[in-house]
Amino acid sequence: SGINAEYGTCTIFIVEIEISKKQLIHSYHKGLLLKKGSKYNLHYTMSDERVLEHILNPSAPLIGRELCNEIHEDPAPSTPQEKEAKALEVTAVKLAEENNYEESMKAFDAALALAPNMPSLYNNRAQLFRLKGETQKALHDINAAIELSQGVGKTAMQAYTQRAMLHMLHENEEAARVDFEKSAALGGKFAASQASRLNPYAKLCNQMLSKAMEGLQ
Repeated sequence: SGINAEYGTCTIFIVEIEISKKQLIHSYHKGLLLKKGSKYNLHYTMSDERVLEHILNPSAPLIGRELCNEIHEDPAPSTPQEKEAKALEVTAVKLAEENNYEESMKAFDAALALAPNMPSLYNNRAQLFRLKGETQKALHDINAAIELSQGVGKTAMQAYTQRAMLHMLHENEEAARVDFEKSAALGGKFAASQASRLNPYAKLCNQMLSKAMEGLQ
């Protein structure tokens, strides 16, 4: 018996067959799974690489990898003020990692006084606010980072992920999914996996394929 399922960009045609995972992997070739001497087969419209990876690693998301692009670094500091602000930023991050939040905040504030339009300063200070439990201040800095970066580059990628995590904290999965997808489009691999997990169509596709794989073991 067969199941024809179409959800958004995911179309799978599944025919039930009895075949071991080892046979399945060895018989995999260009989107076609065959058992020698059998008239049954599985056809996938997703890319071969993603299907095979899911067979080898069922815990990996099947949908969502196509969202993820290369990461583009932010422009390097050019003025003396920006270079000094960058050095202060590095110091501030290190202090935060050492749980010295008060001195870290002072370093961030000094850096922002020198370079108030540097997106990464707001994004990293937002992480400090999150560590301190000040989510509204964190959200304000995240939005500033996204606005100043014009939604492009590494800082924007990180800021979208941070904002998505705040949405998750407030159980707003739809808003989180949108921001995770924006981050993934800028190269965020973690964001791509989370966007896949939250995508309702991807959930259905992954569940169907996982069940098919379980039945073939």
